[in-house]
Amino acid sequence: MIRRVQLSLEQRLLRFLAREERDEQRSQRELRAQPVEARVLDGECIQGAAFRGERAGAFVFAVDDNGSKFRPGDPVLVGDGIDLDAGMPLVCGDFDAARGELRLERDPYQRDAEVPLLPGASYVIDRRPLGLQGRLREAVRAAFADPLLALVLAGDHEPQRDEPRHARAVQRLAAVGLNPAQVAAGAAAIATQSLALVQGPPGTGKTRLLAEVVAALCGAGCRIAVCAYTHRAVDNALLAIRRAAADLPIVKLASSSGDGRDELRAASVQVLDARRARLADKGVVVGGTCFQIAKLHESYRFHYAVFDEAGQLPIPHALPGMLRASRWLFFGDHHQLPPVVTTAGADPEAAASIFAHLHTRFGSHLLDTTYRMNAGVCEVVSRAFYGQRLRPAAAAAGRRMPFVPGGRLDEVLDPEHGVVWLRIDHDQPGSRSLEEAHAVADLVEDLVVRHGVPPAEVAVIAPFRAQVRLLRSAIQHKAIRGAEAVVVDTVERIQGQEREVVLVSLTAGDPHSGRVRGAFHLSTNRLNVALSRARTKAVLVASGAAFRALPHDPEGLRMASCCKELRDRLVCIDLSRLYAAH
Repeated sequence: MIRRVQLSLEQRLLRFLAREERDEQRSQRELRAQPVEARVLDGECIQGAAFRGERAGAFVFAVDDNGSKFRPGDPVLVGDGIDLDAGMPLVCGDFDAARGELRLERDPYQRDAEVPLLPGASYVIDRRPLGLQGRLREAVRAAFADPLLALVLAGDHEPQRDEPRHARAVQRLAAVGLNPAQVAAGAAAIATQSLALVQGPPGTGKTRLLAEVVAALCGAGCRIAVCAYTHRAVDNALLAIRRAAADLPIVKLASSSGDGRDELRAASVQVLDARRARLADKGVVVGGTCFQIAKLHESYRFHYAVFDEAGQLPIPHALPGMLRASRWLFFGDHHQLPPVVTTAGADPEAAASIFAHLHTRFGSHLLDTTYRMNAGVCEVVSRAFYGQRLRPAAAAAGRRMPFVPGGRLDEVLDPEHGVVWLRIDHDQPGSRSLEEAHAVADLVEDLVVRHGVPPAEVAVIAPFRAQVRLLRSAIQHKAIRGAEAVVVDTVERIQGQEREVVLVSLTAGDPHSGRVRGAFHLSTNRLNVALSRARTKAVLVASGAAFRALPHDPEGLRMASCCKELRDRLVCIDLSRLYAAH
């Protein structure tokens, strides 16, 4: 008889990190064996990136077609694409699709490996291993050696709150115009003696509330660390804090001595090197990734560590920031994009975000009013992903997209139906569908030319990079004026954005194909993010066969079932015959 040993959370996290490191190394070996063209098709490489020079401490490259799956914070190597042991080690920043520019930032752990880049020269940008597993293992061991933090992570802690502080917080937050759910969540965060979680569905003002909470705490003399997984999320939070409090001292820890952003400096945010930073003893906000916070002098501690976008922050990555504070505030949403995990079939508890992990043990305060989605879009998103607890603000509920009746796709674009399923049955295997690409291009043409929706207010989303490229090509062939402003990308690239109209191409057609069998396209988190980018209209373009995929894992089956329930509640417009010829 085999005895199963119950591993502790610490052991599970350490084992998860070891497997991530092993799989990362294996993936790198496999990538190195592929030619550049194959790496480009897999989304692991960008070819023909022309270096435009340095701007505000970042390296800017002109990229004609960014079909990569790089996300801000991912480690990359800039070189010739042949010798993957040479080149410039950098970290991926923002991609500006309208300008065709990709920003890369210095890697604070690779500064001795800098290689000169020549302006005007063309480079290949490859993924590289970040190599932080050792630091993460140290953070895990240190966290479980801390008595309070170990209890919090295990769910054995009972949070307490300071009642007088809570009463003052309610008055302050109500006075700045926050809604009741925001006031309740913010007051709980300000008054906690240990931790609090705030769940912010799309458009509910999560970042504004974070800013008001931080401003209140910092104004009372507290030292606040503002942490996130990416520099972009940290920057957004710091700018929001500046809007809430014009006079607070705010510092951003840069990834290198020359890094920084014009927007931060214009907002009077100091950009300092963590190794050289001299910070005030009280009443200061310090922003950075968790690793940057950990680089401060070991004697420097914070009253609170505040984590933004905590639904995307892996547990081990949160721990370096948590170790520097005695109270922890988490702002996020575990129903949106989860952390990126390399290991297939990873331990679900160890691979969860810090927000999801703590939410199951302590619960969270839900922000229940969206200022983005109108009543039609919100009703679908709320029912499918938030247990009907999300509602639109009065100012948003009645909004409608521009509409001029008389077009052939009027039934699909009818503004009275916030979300519709445009059914186009096909059995295309893999990750491309010509039928859906042509239908989406027709919708974009009608929206822009007939109904007058500005191209910049249309987003087209697909789960697969191959379909993204096909969609871009189909839209370009329409020769629509201003179509270059239409965002066409994967859902990971558009999180945090919003548009008047969103078109989602689910792509998958053959439920038995290898790419579809895992039901990646039926991820409820990704579908939630995709649909909730829309203010007034969302169209789900999909084959009926896409919903017949049967994942092998329990979580995949649960998500597939949720997607089928969503499909059954949508208004269905079947145009399969119209697009069968394509």
